[in-house]
Amino acid sequence: MKIKFWENILEYNIKGDSIFFWSSGIDENKDATILFNNFLLDTSKDHEVFFHAYRLPDVCELIDMNAIISKAEILLDPFNTFFHLKEARVKSNSFDNACQAKIYYFDKRVNWDDFLVTSSIMKSSELIKAGLLFAQFSSLDQGADFWFECSRKYESNVLQLIEEMSGLGWVIKKSNNLVVPYAK
Repeated sequence: MKIKFWENILEYNIKGDSIFFWSSGIDENKDATILFNNFLLDTSKDHEVFFHAYRLPDVCELIDMNAIISKAEILLDPFNTFFHLKEARVKSNSFDNACQAKIYYFDKRVNWDDFLVTSSIMKSSELIKAGLLFAQFSSLDQGADFWFECSRKYESNVLQLIEEMSGLGWVIKKSNNLVVPYAK
């Protein structure tokens, strides 16, 4: 018998040029997983999609192999792996296979080489404001927490996801104190 000590919560905040949300437990609910996977996939349409994983033992458990265009690793640091994807065809119920994973949704003007060169110094809020980074998804603590940040241009899609998550039983909270943990 599995005892659940928390309720399914989705917290969100709209601040400046961005809207972002946090949730956990999505990977434990089949309907929420399908909904969230479709949201990530729909977000990838008309964008350059780059994926970064830290300590990803088996990529095929997390990413649809047919979506991969290119792969790169940091020299002397094989635990950091980067992928250029056709679209964000991922399995959000498998994010526990990586310590951390991020999906970046860039404007078509951003190419793979530029992303690789600047990925360690990127400031997401500045890139969103400049219109180069459209959205960013992050799975932290081996899939325990999901964070998503995007341009306000995509606000209606995020609010639709929030409404659909509410229909699945998620408690929705608008929080003025919610801070994106990976924002630089």
